[in-house]
Amino acid sequence: METRRYSALSGGIFLIGLGILFLVPQIDFWPWILVVLGVAGLPASLARKKGWYGWQGFFWLTGLAILFWSGFLWPGILILAGVSILLGALTRGSERSPWQSEEEEAVPSLPESSPDEGKEV
Repeated sequence: METRRYSALSGGIFLIGLGILFLVPQIDFWPWILVVLGVAGLPASLARKKGWYGWQGFFWLTGLAILFWSGFLWPGILILAGVSILLGALTRGSERSPWQSEEEEAVPSLPESSPDEGKEV
């Protein structure tokens, strides 16, 4: 039920963003639709506890919108990819990631057993 609610939030954010883009006639429609898609994808990904993927998608879509708008696509895409890799390396696999919920922190992980354990010799 909770995931459905956040999916509805994503749809509502998308429609509001699309309406705003149509209301402002002096901006280019194409690059900014990417930002609307990035923002609209956040609630559903956060509800599925895939926050990093939602933020990564938002970062990429917003970055691409800025690059298309400014015209610096080729050098900018390299910078965008580099920053994305750095952010992923610093946050995604670390303990106490900003997108890790408190429940995930409280649950201790079980030690992995080796394939030889439990066999009698």
